[in-house]
Amino acid sequence: MSDYSDSDRLVNSAEKACDFLWGADQIGQVIGRNGRQAFHLLSRGEIKCAKKVGGRWMANRAALLREFGG
Repeated sequence: MSDYSDSDRLVNSAEKACDFLWGADQIGQVIGRNGRQAFHLLSRGEIKCAKKVGGRWMANRAALLREFGG
């Protein structure tokens, strides 16, 4: 029998979903830039841990913090 209930699994999956940042605005907030500055960095390929998915930029919060020393 598992030590986790169904509600624990839902909370854990929701927390993992929050680890992903979608769009230049959210990414910019984490790295201390505004959305336009973040978009410029993203489009030049200067944020290595970010990638474009379905036309939108996305990055993992932990990887972003590691890359920018946060």
